[in-house]
Amino acid sequence: MEDEVYKLLDELEIKYEKIEHPPLFSGSDSEKYNIKIDALDCKNLFLRNNKKTQYYLVCLPVKKRANLKELQEKLQETRLSFGNEQTLEEKLGIKSGSVSIFNVINLTDKNLIFILDKDMLEADRVAFHPNVNTVSVMFEPKNLSKILEHFNAKYKFIKI
Repeated sequence: MEDEVYKLLDELEIKYEKIEHPPLFSGSDSEKYNIKIDALDCKNLFLRNNKKTQYYLVCLPVKKRANLKELQEKLQETRLSFGNEQTLEEKLGIKSGSVSIFNVINLTDKNLIFILDKDMLEADRVAFHPNVNTVSVMFEPKNLSKILEHFNAKYKFIKI
């Protein structure tokens, strides 16, 4: 699956750099291993509504906290909670620790919306895992839309 990400980036003519590192399972792991990523490091949350009829992959800077109550108001949901491992694999074909914008490659369901923090657009570069958590790929944030639109994925940029 990692190779599919590089093929996609090449096909879309998106310039990128990659850095290999130990497996990262949370945003704080970069600091734990003293990994220097020359980009805005991003984390990803797999969320669902209370009825399990709508799913969200929320992307935001690692150093930012997601307030689920505020987020559910912005998304006009009554309650948001984290999706489980089994649903993550069903919807995105991925295990926890490798959740990222690039999971769009494996998207099997149209009831998932990518929610991206507007602040990412202000960065020179953003960093995401290419469907494995032992590599980070850095590229210009203007390409986030290009990647998602290539797959006709639903997405929104909002202030988180």
